Amino acid sequence: MEQVNTTVSVYARIESLLSRCLYLLFQLKDEFVYGGYLTSLGCPAFVLSVSLLLNSAIGWQVLFIAYLIPLIVYSYNYYEELEKDMATNPERAEHLRKKVRLYPALFGLYMSLLIMLLLLYGNYVLTVFVLILLSCGILYTIVFKDLTRQVPGFKGIYIAAVWALAGTFIFNFHYSISWDVFSVLMFLFIFLRGIINVTFFDIKDIESDGARGLKTLPVLLGREKTYKFLNALNIFSFIPLVAGVYLGIIPVFGLSLLGFYFYDLYYLRKAKFADGQSLRKISYTLADAEFILWPLVLLLGRTLIHG
Repeated sequence: MEQVNTTVSVYARIESLLSRCLYLLFQLKDEFVYGGYLTSLGCPAFVLSVSLLLNSAIGWQVLFIAYLIPLIVYSYNYYEELEKDMATNPERAEHLRKKVRLYPALFGLYMSLLIMLLLLYGNYVLTVFVLILLSCGILYTIVFKDLTRQVPGFKGIYIAAVWALAGTFIFNFHYSISWDVFSVLMFLFIFLRGIINVTFFDIKDIESDGARGLKTLPVLLGREKTYKFLNALNIFSFIPLVAGVYLGIIPVFGLSLLGFYFYDLYYLRKAKFADGQSLRKISYTLADAEFILWPLVLLLGRTLIHG
């Protein structure tokens, strides 16, 4: 009887340990998704994609700098708009409220890491550029967001432009490479793909943004017409990429990114029939994961073409 009790006790402890591990894994998953870590990977993915298309090596330090810029901006934005997010992004807001007291310390940690990396590995021009990007990101939350009440579509254009500037020119400024037609085409490509991402995210906030008087594209067009616009832009956005390959400015394996037309087509169709919670899940996972996949697809395309 004592042996049976001992066995039951061991199983109970194992079950308890497994439950705690599963809980921790779910918490880590939520932190990765809702804490801005997944979304922030988009910026270094852009920089890495640019380096692959230029066939130039890039250091981890530059990629880490590119990662910290959006992470700092998103951390500040989430902290400042936590109460507003309770209505529009309840899953994210509920998770972030658990660590709200840690946000000033996290913000300080991210800033310290960025400053240290810039001092050790950056140059004057890159440092100024990074500070401009940070200012643009933080000032949007403090000042520029109100312009969305006066300027139709301002939010999508502004955020996509900042993403495109960071993704395209961090590489140039770090390695002192002058701007050329390649840079312009990559900026336009990232910018147009960024507008798809930002506009799609605004669909889930269409009611709250409308109530606040924000003139985002989904508020102005309505949900149905917004999906039509995004499907059209999903085709149009590849024009800079195709033009660059045709002109011999972008290598042929860059056309592997055309596969993301079908990627966006899939999640746009999936989202069209999704409810609020499912739509938010698609936004935080499928939509944000696209840019992270760019370097992997480019590597695959280069390998298939050049061997």
